Amino acid sequence: MAAPRVELVVVGDELQSGRVVDTNSAFLGRELAQRGWMPARRVVVGDLETDIRAALEAAAGADLVFVVGGLGPTPDDVTLDAVSRATGRPLVEHGPTLRRIERRFRMSGRRLPALSRRQARVLKGCRLFANPVGAVPGMILNWRGGRLVLLPGVPAELRALLEQRVLAALEQALPTAPLHSVRIRTTGVAEAAIATRSRPILRRFPSVTCGYYPGTAGVDVVLRSGSGRALVQCRSAVEKALGRAVYETGERDLAEVVLDLCRQRGIKLATAESCTGGLIGNLLTDVQGSSACYVGGVVAYANELKRELLGVDEATLAVYGAVSGPVARRMALGCCRALGADLGIAVSGVAGPGGGTKEKPVGLVWTAVAQDGRVRSRAHRFPGPRRAVKQRAAAAALNLARLVLLEPGRPKR
Repeated sequence: MAAPRVELVVVGDELQSGRVVDTNSAFLGRELAQRGWMPARRVVVGDLETDIRAALEAAAGADLVFVVGGLGPTPDDVTLDAVSRATGRPLVEHGPTLRRIERRFRMSGRRLPALSRRQARVLKGCRLFANPVGAVPGMILNWRGGRLVLLPGVPAELRALLEQRVLAALEQALPTAPLHSVRIRTTGVAEAAIATRSRPILRRFPSVTCGYYPGTAGVDVVLRSGSGRALVQCRSAVEKALGRAVYETGERDLAEVVLDLCRQRGIKLATAESCTGGLIGNLLTDVQGSSACYVGGVVAYANELKRELLGVDEATLAVYGAVSGPVARRMALGCCRALGADLGIAVSGVAGPGGGTKEKPVGLVWTAVAQDGRVRSRAHRFPGPRRAVKQRAAAAALNLARLVLLEPGRPKR
């Protein structure tokens, strides 16, 4: 069974300029790949009708063409006009969609602006899918021997339409050869080292393909195969080769993993941050239910606050300096005492671009984790601009907490 050819046309000046990151394509690609519909090409174009039509012509003949974005109410949302001209389908106003839009405005106590009626325009004769969280419906029409799928660019709306409406309809209409996949998430090891360790294993499993996806927190290894058995065997071998660098096989991030470990052990967690400025606390509180384990944090940027809030003594600061192992360790112990936590995570470093010295260069970060009076600390040297250093420091601190929590003999509450 041949897999359908899939192409993506993503519309938006904000994507072309880099003001907005295209998360829609990543989500759409993952969902399609799981069904054996691996996108062959993605084209990003601005809000210009001629460019959208040219992209559609280039994609013509594919089994599935997804057009994402440019379906809003403003005059620069010209995707529908471009598709209408490319397909020869006229635009008509869809009464049920217009009534839903009017009802949304009435419920918020506002009158319907004239421009908002544009969101009720649809291609004549297409199959419509009501938007569960927004105004613009999803649309599917037959075109050039394949199917053209139009989706709004607002991420929450696109996801809801795909998950609740569109994918089920496409699965009924198209042949599927599901592609099994697994995501192995790693941290603390460079992409080249990950690839070097994985390469001999992948040679043993020719039916498995592998992709490496680096980020500030680490490298994701995505394995795909038409054979579920081969994928399980390959995954197991890769996990063993990568060892403690693997923090998750699945979708959880580092903060979720740490919080789950704390929850399983009945441990309360606190943070003490200097150079990361509250980023670790932010990552933890992004996780639903984090309040069950995370009691709070202290952002102690100035040395005075390290002394007054975390109990770091003046002698330690004077001898070792704020960016040092002894200070990070005392910060971790101090946040446990100050906030009544069982486990404390601390970080102090030089995020740059200034402030570095020969002894303490830009990118030097100390992380520390304390539990029951015992403390582990580690020095790191992170490359990149200030934001990247902060993100890598936060990930390193969370990973050290993970490793501490996994140590044999660590107490449970």
